[in-house]
This record gives sequence, C-alpha cells and structure tokens, in this order.
Amino acid sequence: MAACARKVGILFDFDGTIGDTEISAMEVAYWGLAPYFPNIKPEDLGGKEMAEWIRDNCGKPFGEMAEDVDKERAQVGLEPLDELRKNRKEDPAVLSVVNDARERCGLKTIDALREAGEEIEDLWEQSRGEFELALAKLARPCPGVVELLDFLREEKIPFCIATTSPKPRVPISITAADLETYFPADKVHSGESDFVPSRFKPDPSVYLKAANAEGLFPEDCIAFEDSESGVGSAANAGVGMIIGYVGASHIPLDEKTRHAEKLIDTKKSEQERGADIVVWDIRDSIPLIEAFIERRRKDEMGPHIGQFPPMVLDKIEKKAVINKFPEVPKLADGFEPLPEEFAMR
Repeated sequence: MAACARKVGILFDFDGTIGDTEISAMEVAYWGLAPYFPNIKPEDLGGKEMAEWIRDNCGKPFGEMAEDVDKERAQVGLEPLDELRKNRKEDPAVLSVVNDARERCGLKTIDALREAGEEIEDLWEQSRGEFELALAKLARPCPGVVELLDFLREEKIPFCIATTSPKPRVPISITAADLETYFPADKVHSGESDFVPSRFKPDPSVYLKAANAEGLFPEDCIAFEDSESGVGSAANAGVGMIIGYVGASHIPLDEKTRHAEKLIDTKKSEQERGADIVVWDIRDSIPLIEAFIERRRKDEMGPHIGQFPPMVLDKIEKKAVINKFPEVPKLADGFEPLPEEFAMR
C-alpha cells in the first residue's frame, strides 16, 4: 500500500460492530423493561415480539428505551414504570415469565433480588450491573474483526473505539472477547462515561474526542457503525467516510438488506447524511480503507465512495449496499462544543 502523506485512522463503534454483544445486552434490556410494557400478555413475551423490539431499539441507550416505555404507558393512562416498580405491582404472570428468562441469562430473579434486599431503586442502575454480568460471560468479537484489526496493525493505521456505551461495560466486553491487546483503556472513548452530562449519539462529541485523541482530523477518519444514531453521530462529526456494518448476530439474515438501507437513508444527522456504504463482512472494508487512504494521500475530499476505482468495489466478496447519493462530510454546528480537555494536543 502506498505511503500516506496524511495520517488516517479508524473509529469503531463497539456493540454490534467490534463486539457481537447486542443480542446479550438487548435481551437484558428487554427483560428489564418487559414487566412495564403496557398491557403486555405473558404469552406474547419473548420470541418474535422480543426480536422485533431488539431490532427497533438497537443502538439506543437504556434511558431512552425506558422513556419510550413510559410514553407508551402514559398514552394508555398507566402510571410511570418507576412508580409501578416501587410499589411492586407488576403483573405476577408477566413477572413469572420474566424471572424464568432472567435465570436463563444468568441473572437473579426479581423475586430473589427483592427478598435479598438487592433491588436498586433506579432501574437503569440495576440494569447497568446486569449488563456487565451477562457480557462478562457472553461477549464475543464480530466475525472477521480480528483479521481486520490485524491488518490495521500491520499497516500501522491507528484505530480506537467511539461508543455510546458506558465504562466499565465496554472494557468488560473487550476482556471477554479477548480483544484487550487491541483496545487498552486509552483506546476506548464513551459518550456516556467521558462527558458530564453524558453525550449520546447522534451527538458528535464521542467521535470528535476519539479523533482528537489519535491526533486526527475527522475528515481523515473512517467510522464503522451498525446503528442509525451512530451513523448520525459520525456524520455530525464530519467523519470522512462512514462504513455501515450488518454482519453481527443481532441483525437476522432476512433483515440485513433492510437494515443496510436504513443506515444509508437515515436522517439522524444535521445534514441528513447516511452511511457511504454498508458491508455484510467487515473484512470487505479493507479495500475501501486502502482506497480512502490513497485519496487522502492526494488530499482529495469526500464524498469518496463514488470516486473509488471500480476494481475497489469488485474486491468486495460478500454483499454490500452503496449510497448512490453520498453527502460531503461536514461538521454539524448545532451541538455543544467539545470540552477543552478533549481538544487535540
């Protein structure tokens, strides 16, 4: 590969992109909120209903999911979930199904937590610890990730993580997935944990922080994302190229094309910019990375995907969806500036 006059780097989302963690994390979130779904029937829990809920909520922070449940409850005249939980008035039949599912996830039942006095008043705080317990056992790398990271190392291309997910949840998952040598603590940037108050995607802050930490300009970076809010965050940060990814296990095979199109068509950023391309196999991004570096070596600006030689796209072995109308990368101006301590040194 040709020497690069400009420093170029890779900024990865974590859940569902580097770590195949979304199913485990989202199942914990689902069963944490299930007792409070408005008018839910025990026989409807799990299965197809859970799969659809996970698909629709992947990429959202737990607090946002809980707010959505509260809005749905308010629409049908039900009390807030915190009030129902505090008074322990959950439907016993629903709770029975939830408790069985929690045990399958390696978690204590709600009844056991209450009997031991271990239930935490704040549901988000309770769920945070349960996410960590589940992921410590279940987190794995997404297919092909190690090969991609080895390529980046060999080519001396810097990379790090830019995630909404909190610490220590992400480091716990990194350890469980045996990725510690690739992502030591200083390579993990969290929108929830690194900012006060937290800054969740599509806010661009975590991408800007990650780029600055690597001594990179956003336009010289490639972002990898599996969610619409993540694509919006990278777009708002003015990242040079956004590669969507649908190869993790939380996206069913028959939903991958639909999900890829959502990543391209998303309106989550200020300029409504979507992913430039979406790949099924993360290793298929290697020729895209090489082509991006070559263009930045010549100081050519984005959008890049439409300017790659045809042979670059011919190297993609699995399926991919290309954005036919890519937008020029541009830093959004409708967000709080990055705190001074995170500015590029």
